[in-house]
Amino acid sequence: MKILVLRGGALGDLVLTLPVLGEIRKSYPDAEILLLGRFPQARLAVPQYVDRVERIDAPDLLPLFEDGPLPEIVRNRLGRFDFAISYVPDSDAIISRNLTAAGVKRIIACSSKMRSGSHAVFQLAEVLGSLGLSLDDPVPRLFAGPKPPSCSKLGFHVGSGSPGKNWPIEYWTDLTQRLKGLFSDFLLIGGEADGEAIREFRARSGIGSLKTLLSASLADLCQALNGCTVFLGHDSGVSHLAAAIGTPTVVLFGPSDSSVWAPLGEHVRVVRSPDGLMKSIRVETAEETCWCAAKNHLGMSPPGRSREEARRR
Repeated sequence: MKILVLRGGALGDLVLTLPVLGEIRKSYPDAEILLLGRFPQARLAVPQYVDRVERIDAPDLLPLFEDGPLPEIVRNRLGRFDFAISYVPDSDAIISRNLTAAGVKRIIACSSKMRSGSHAVFQLAEVLGSLGLSLDDPVPRLFAGPKPPSCSKLGFHVGSGSPGKNWPIEYWTDLTQRLKGLFSDFLLIGGEADGEAIREFRARSGIGSLKTLLSASLADLCQALNGCTVFLGHDSGVSHLAAAIGTPTVVLFGPSDSSVWAPLGEHVRVVRSPDGLMKSIRVETAEETCWCAAKNHLGMSPPGRSREEARRR
């Protein structure tokens, strides 16, 4: 059997789709699964979830998304699949018609737009019902190699895909100063869009042990997150990646709906703004949550609490 999956979107979108891919992989262990996705994040699915990945935006695949005759080379390339699952918006059913024209026997079109009231993983998994399957494990999981020896490192990402999702930089500098008694090393993670926030943090922080990982490859980012004792971030793809790797993760949520978008897992802690504004998340709350996230690893308790009190939380 040959299975085709189409999944666009950013890093977090791909991570949230991993449980669906895992269920398909488990249910069709001998199938050849091809994922058409955006690079580099699509590569995360190989080989744990799919056999191969290709660029969904490759020039030779453009006719798949256009209303018109499908070139023979595209028909030959896609027609060998027994069924296709598509998370690409297709209001005019152009993609479905083209896949049918190519010879794909069955097309399951899924909405990539999430609604309130249900976590994104479960909404993405609704496709499984069409295959007679159900989702056994909703937690995205990625193996990034053996965990390194015990350390006390905080990894943190001061950016996200939207300025409205970002905690004020002065809060970040205050928090990291407070956490110097818990963590001996600090790793600041960022991409090209985070340049201004990173420069401001560096200017304010005064942390001598601060290291930075800027615009890193996905492989290097996974390795770095795997080596952190705790990761702290906003509603972003990096936070989803850290949680999927299994690193104890604290996520600060403001305007976005954490009941839909928060990373899943027992090792994940979510701090929600009381009014949807990031500035309303208190530094003290984030500090205590980081202590609680690290306590099992480091055997330490939050400030103002005994170790036994922290263990009972």
